[in-house]
Formats: sequence, C-alpha cells, structure tokens
Amino acid sequence: MLEAIAARQHESELVQLDVIDVIFNGELPLLGFELPGGPIGAAIGFQRRDDSFMTSPSPVQIAGNAWIGSPDPIPVSHFNRVVDSFFLELAIPLLSNLELELAVRNEDFDSGQKSTDPKFGITYAPTDWLTLRATQGDAFIAPTLEQLFEPVNCGLLTVTDRFGPFDAFTLGCGGGNSALQNETAKSKQLGFDLNFNDFDFHFTWNETAFENRIIRTSAQTIINLDFFAFQQWSGFSGDGLTPAAQPSLAQVQSWVDSGLSDPRIHRDSTDVLTIGQMDSGRSNAQSVKVTAYDIEANYQLSLNDWGDVRVGFTATYIDEFLYQDDPSSPVIDGAGLYNNGTAAAPNLPQIKANLRVGWVRGDHAVTSTLHYIDSLPYDGPSGSSIPEFAFTNYSRDVIDNGIKAWTDMDIAYTYRGYEAFGGEASFTLGLRNAFDRQAQRSPEFAGVIGELQDPIGRVIYARMVYDF
Repeated sequence: MLEAIAARQHESELVQLDVIDVIFNGELPLLGFELPGGPIGAAIGFQRRDDSFMTSPSPVQIAGNAWIGSPDPIPVSHFNRVVDSFFLELAIPLLSNLELELAVRNEDFDSGQKSTDPKFGITYAPTDWLTLRATQGDAFIAPTLEQLFEPVNCGLLTVTDRFGPFDAFTLGCGGGNSALQNETAKSKQLGFDLNFNDFDFHFTWNETAFENRIIRTSAQTIINLDFFAFQQWSGFSGDGLTPAAQPSLAQVQSWVDSGLSDPRIHRDSTDVLTIGQMDSGRSNAQSVKVTAYDIEANYQLSLNDWGDVRVGFTATYIDEFLYQDDPSSPVIDGAGLYNNGTAAAPNLPQIKANLRVGWVRGDHAVTSTLHYIDSLPYDGPSGSSIPEFAFTNYSRDVIDNGIKAWTDMDIAYTYRGYEAFGGEASFTLGLRNAFDRQAQRSPEFAGVIGELQDPIGRVIYARMVYDF
C-alpha cells in the first residue's frame, strides 16, 4: 500500500548539450597605425549549440495513477532546439592607463527567440593603486526547453485562502508555456578598485532593469489577486487576513457563480471554502529593477614560519528591488521584505555578508566562513493547522518579532600533497553550521524559515579529491 501511495518508481531526465565554437582572436591590423596605449585586441567568433531535453516519468505517472500528482497521464517527452550565435569583442587601449571595451553578441534560436546585445565598458587607472571602472550593457535569458514545453505535472503546495479558513496543502499543477518571451536586462555598473601590497578593496554600484522576467506565479499570488478582484466586484472592505475580515459563505458562492473568479483556483463543488487544486505556470512578469552595492576587501598577513593568514570580507546591500507582478499591479519595492505573497521577488534581506579567514602552512590549511543575513519583517501566514498536531515546531515568535538576523559559521581543515599511485590527493574534514544554530520557527507548513536560515543544523563532512 505504501508503494502504491508513494509511487517510488524509476524516472529520468536527460539533458544534452553539444557545442561548436569557432573563435579568431589577436591584434586588429590598422595598417601601421597604433593607438597611444598599444594595439587593439579583438576576438570574433561563431557558436552553434544543439540543446535537447528528454523526460521519462515513472510508470505510475505515465499511466496517470499517481496518488499525489497529475490527474492525467504524463507522456515521455523529447524536445530539441538549435542556437546560432555570433560575437565580436574589442579592447581599445586609448592611453596606457585608459582602455575602452566593446562587445556585441547575436543569438538566434530555432524555437523562435532571438536577441542582439551590446556591451561597453571603460577602465581608467590614474595611479598604480587606483582603478576606476564603468560598464553598461544589455543581456537576456531565453526560456529553457522545460519552461517552454514541459508537460503538465502536479504535486503538493500550500496556500492560505483569504476567502475562508482554508490554510493547508492542496494539489498544485503547472507545465510549460510556449508563449514565453526572452527575459531581458539592461545593467549599469560603476566602481573602483584599491590595490596595495597586502590589502585590496573593491566597490561596485550596480543597477539592473529586467523586463519580461520569467517567473512561476505562486499559488498565493493567484489567491491574493483573485481576492482583490472580488473586492472590486463586490465592494467588500475586509482584507481576508482574519476570520472577522473574510466574506460570508454566500458572498463567496456568489463570486464563484459569477464566472469572474480565477479559473486557476479549483474549489470543491460541494464546499467553495475548500480548494482542491491550484493551476499555475511560468509567465513573463512585467518588470523588475534592482539597485545594489557590493564591496569586497582582502588582507594577507605573513606569520613567517607559522604560515600565512588571509582575511576576506564580501557584502551586498540591496537598495531597491522594484517589481510588478502584472501590468495592472502597482510597482512594489521588495528590498528588505520577506515577499511571501509574490513569485516576482524572493526573500530579500537588505544586507548579506561573509567574513572568511584562512590559514595556510605548507600542505595544511584551515578556513572558516562567517555568514550574516539581515533581519526581516514577516508577512507569511499567521494562521496554521500545525498547532493541531503533536510534536510540532509551531511558534508565534516570528509573527510577533519578525525574522531575526542570522549568523552561522563553517569551518574546514584540508591537507594537500599526499602522493599515491602516481597522483596527488587532498583530504578535507569540515563542519557546516559549526555551532548548530537552529532555524527560527514559523507558522508556515515548513515549520521554519528555511530559505534564509539553515534548518538542518550542524553537518560534519569529509571529502577526498584525487588528481591523476
């Protein structure tokens, strides 16, 4: 019976990529003329990629008999496409300390997508310890074969209904979308680099504006948009977040009977407050604009016979994350928010930082990394059926106090240089989350803040790498 329910049978996916590259590079001939900084470097090339994807579901899915899964049979599927691309890159040394970089790339997919993307940058080194840099360019991400053509598949997801008390697992179904367009981006970067004998520091401001961002619309977003449409239709003023602010059963039934409710929400015909299935899939979000600052600093210290120490620090500050779920929605800044109700923005703590300290002496090395993630307000579900069950992690702490800042540390020892059988081996023994910090409890079905924090706790691992 367990095997029939779990349907643990063999299934496979085969992804194959064949690539042909033809590249010519060298100095661009200028008939004896040369710029003050030297000759112009150039690279020109052609690339052909043959991309294929084949999925073979388990026999129970092919038959359509999965207990939790697609209500219809899932076929064995195979998709293929060919991409031709041309590119040109130039490095133009205007002066000995001033270089202009130009690049352009054209890609043409036989699945219908195409794009031509230019990029240019400039670097200026007024001294031997300071470099200024700026870049601007276009880029794109074409939808993958799975995103375009994947058959409809189903599994479990959680959703909190704003029309009634439903807050539980339900069947979630989604597949490919052949109408997907390229996700495009325009980016700008400004920065500087400081380099001294044992110390270097790097700062970068970057702004990236995405259009047609490819996202999988979350079930919660679909529910929230449907509730908003209901409010516009009925004039209902409650927010649906508490039982007192939810519509009556008769009002919900009238909304379903009107034919205006979102058809992706399948409510039980005998109980409209029970959601039996949610349909979702990938789509092009209207826009996302991200502004962030990155810093990196490194310091090296020699301890003479005791080895060398290297300290590195990296941090990112998210200044803005402006997104729009669809053309009719307002622009929202998701920076510093949990963003539970949208698939257009992930959990976005404003500050993420890593402090890395390493010690090396001969063949011995010890490294440790301290991870830091900023605190966040919590906007996930507050009601849950979890407290109804024994031995749960349910807690209201995250509702009352928000998501707390997170810090954990990884430590590893490595020995290199062990020679055997004509090759060389290295051995590593390490700890992840060395101090066994536990993830903050949450009323979500996962029970913890699992995307930002480590729900596993301390992990001890060993690794051997052999080069021959």
